[in-house]
Amino acid sequence: MNTVIHAAVRRDLTRFRQALKDFPAGSQQRAAQLNAAWQNLDGQLYHHHHGEETIFWPALRDLGADESLVSDLGGEHERLAEAMTQTRNAMSALATEPNETNVDQARAAFARLEDVVDTHFSHEERDLEPMMARVVASPRWKDAQSQIRKTQSPSSAGLYFAWLLDGADPEARAFLRHEVPPPVLFVLSRVFGRPYQRVAAAWE
Repeated sequence: MNTVIHAAVRRDLTRFRQALKDFPAGSQQRAAQLNAAWQNLDGQLYHHHHGEETIFWPALRDLGADESLVSDLGGEHERLAEAMTQTRNAMSALATEPNETNVDQARAAFARLEDVVDTHFSHEERDLEPMMARVVASPRWKDAQSQIRKTQSPSSAGLYFAWLLDGADPEARAFLRHEVPPPVLFVLSRVFGRPYQRVAAAWE
C-alpha cells in the first residue's frame, strides 16, 4: 500500500508541475480548480504521514526497526511539513489572486515539495519497505493496519480510494482489488468517493 500511495502522490505532483507551467495568468477558475486538488493532496499527505508517525512507526520499532532509521525518517517528515506549509500558503495566495507573481511562487513551492517528497519516498522505499515486507503477516503489523482503518470514516475512505485509483496503473489497481473486496472498493470509490470528482476536474 505504501508503494501505491507514493505513486499517487508523485502522479499529483507531476500534474501540478505541468498545470502551473501552463497556467493561464489571471484565471480565477483555474486557480480554484488547482486549489481544490491541492487541498485533497494536502489532506492525503497529512493523513499518510500522521498515520506513519503515530501507528506504523511504533509498530516497526516493536518489530525491531533500527531507531536511527526511524529518526532519520522523522526528520524528513519535519522538512516535508515545512514544504507543505510553504505550498499551502502559495496555493492560498494563488486562489486569492492568480497573478504571475503568485503563479511563480506556487511553481517554486511545488518544486521544493517535489524534491523533499522524492528524497523521503526514495529513502522509505530503499530502507524501510524491505522490513515492512518481512513483517506484514505479523500480528503486530496486522494490529497497526486495523488501527489505521479505524481512523477513516466511509466518506474519507471513499475519497482516499477514488484518489488512489485515479490514473493508477494496472498493477496498483490489482493490488487494491486484492486488499479490498471489489464490491466494497466500488462502493467506497464510486459512491462515498463522489466528491473526488471535483478534484479530478482539475486534471481533465
